[in-house]
Amino acid sequence: MTNFLFSLNVVAPLFVLMAVGYLSKRIKLVSGTFLAELNRFVFQFCLPVMLFQDIWSSYKGDFSNTKLIFSAVAAIVIVILISFCLVPVFIRQSKQRGSMIQAIYRSNFLIYGLPLATGMYGKEAVATISMLMGIMIPLYNILAVIILSIYSETETQRMTFWKVLKNILLNPLLLGCVFGLSAGAVHLRLPEFIASPIAMLAAVGSPLALFVMGGEFEFQHVGENLKKVLVATVARLILVPLAAITCFVMMGFRNVELSVLLTIFATPTAMASYIMAKNMGCDGPLSAQIVVFSTAFSCLTIFFFIFVLRNMGYL
Repeated sequence: MTNFLFSLNVVAPLFVLMAVGYLSKRIKLVSGTFLAELNRFVFQFCLPVMLFQDIWSSYKGDFSNTKLIFSAVAAIVIVILISFCLVPVFIRQSKQRGSMIQAIYRSNFLIYGLPLATGMYGKEAVATISMLMGIMIPLYNILAVIILSIYSETETQRMTFWKVLKNILLNPLLLGCVFGLSAGAVHLRLPEFIASPIAMLAAVGSPLALFVMGGEFEFQHVGENLKKVLVATVARLILVPLAAITCFVMMGFRNVELSVLLTIFATPTAMASYIMAKNMGCDGPLSAQIVVFSTAFSCLTIFFFIFVLRNMGYL
């Protein structure tokens, strides 16, 4: 019973925040326009500030945990290579192949990572997850550019690869990581009248992002993509984390490190995958549908993984 309550207390707050956003939209407490503007505000301001604050306050320039870094990066690369081999066998349209591969490997580590890991281990997990954020978020973006360029059905997008790459490198989330890593590495100290507002703004990043995700849920127009959406959702939420976590447990990862790896490999498809696919000539609607389904069902699958790993004594 203790492990059940532990798992429930970690996952339920995320679900509640998304449910509040979903219901707020349905009862017309907020509009689609408001959610779109709030989404832009969260993406361009709140989440970068949150990344800066969390990394700056906890990270001290230590990349010494090479086993954890190498394992996470290697696992992502393996997932992509396997997807490259399997997805084209079942998906005919090139643009849908790019969207599917990105959806399978690219998790919502940014939004789910901190609340999940800190929900399990508190401040003890922040330093580890902040260090990996500085590596995984840039890696996700760079790999997405390469994959979507290969499968893009818009010739213009292929020709503007470097322009897109430049825009990604100037991505607010990436900049938040870079500035946070730099500030932490040099032990930057800010005056209280600046540090305090930054901390306040950082605190609303994840809750607002989850609220917006819930408010923007749309289950319409799935239709002909339903099978593809379900396959990508199962791969993202069950097959990838099951294989990855099994390997990590066998490698000896436990407790904080395993919880951080869980947030990378068991969380749903990132919302950014829709924006990337849409702007690089791949299937934007398919990406959006996968984000919706994987996010909706992730509350159950994440709960399951935490509950099982907790019962087995690994978390």
